[in-house]
Order: sequence, then structure tokens, then C-alpha cells
Amino acid sequence: DVGRVFVTGYDINLSRYDVDGALRKLFSSCGLITDICIRRRDEKLLRRAVVYIVGEGAAEKALKLDGSDVGGWKAVVKPYPFLKDAGHSIDVSVTGYEKLLSEIDIETALREHFSSCGKIRYVKISNRFTKAELSIVGEDAQDKVFELDGSHMGGRKLLVEVVCGGVKTFHAMRHCGLVLNMDVKSQSSLL
Repeated sequence: DVGRVFVTGYDINLSRYDVDGALRKLFSSCGLITDICIRRRDEKLLRRAVVYIVGEGAAEKALKLDGSDVGGWKAVVKPYPFLKDAGHSIDVSVTGYEKLLSEIDIETALREHFSSCGKIRYVKISNRFTKAELSIVGEDAQDKVFELDGSHMGGRKLLVEVVCGGVKTFHAMRHCGLVLNMDVKSQSSLL
């Protein structure tokens, strides 16, 4: 399970490093913390952080920590659920398959290999056959696709990555190349 929660209650004059550390300590028992996004404006932290946690019931465990004392401030933890259908319609990048096959043979093999993940809307093979992109729709499609990462097709090991539509374990700002010390004001053109 991937979960995320909003957290408020911290002093916005604290350093991002201090708030990040306190949140990591607070939520460490809930699962693997994959990201904590604390934005700032004009050298001050914004009032709401987003914490991403991976693990069985991670978000539910995190919500139980609402009101916890965190070294002088009380954490206010609120749900931030993903959309109901998140992870059901995804685009996937696949590499590692036999490139010497014809385009139709590669497409047929990929359709068969990924058929258990859901309905395959399309398969696009790159010009040099080095990469394929599949669009898949189905219940738990993302989880099923991840199970095929590292699987073998025709004696070759596949590398499978969800490139669009999946449930993320990090804040969208990370995907834009913005890191821990991003400043909202200086990055506003990217928002």
C-alpha cells in the first residue's frame, strides 16, 4: 500500500531540516517513508507538509498519530487519499525484450505477457525497437505490472516502469526535478 497524509502544526519558522527529521521520526513506525514534501515561500515553510509512506495500512497508521507531541508542537495529521481509480489506467515503459524480432512479433509477445494486468489499449514500439510503451486499464493494473518487472519474456529479463497514471510514492514536485530546498516563489513558473 502507498499512503499519503497532510501534516500541519509545526512552527513555520523552523528549518525544513528540523521539520523533516521530526516527521520522519514520528511516522517511522507506519512504514517506509518515501518522501516528505515541505514547500516554502519567502524563506518560511508553508503550513502543510505531505508525507508519503509505503506499507500495509500505512496511511491508517499515520492518521492515528494525529495530535502527537513532536518536541514542542502537536502534529495535526489529515488524510490525503489518492483518487479512487489511481493506478487503474497506466502507461508503462518496457525494455529488455529481444530486439531482433519483427515489430508485430514484439507487440504480440508484449500483449500476451501483460494480458494478466488488464485491457491493453495500445502498444507502441520505438523506431529502433529498444523500448515499448503500453497503455493498460484494469483493476490493480499498477500492482500487477510491478509484479512483471524483472520477469522473463523469450529468455530475456524485462525492465518495467510506470511512466504515467500510477500511484506515486513521491510528491509531484520531485518529478519536476525540484528537491528538498525548493522555494515556491522561485519555482512558481514550474507549478
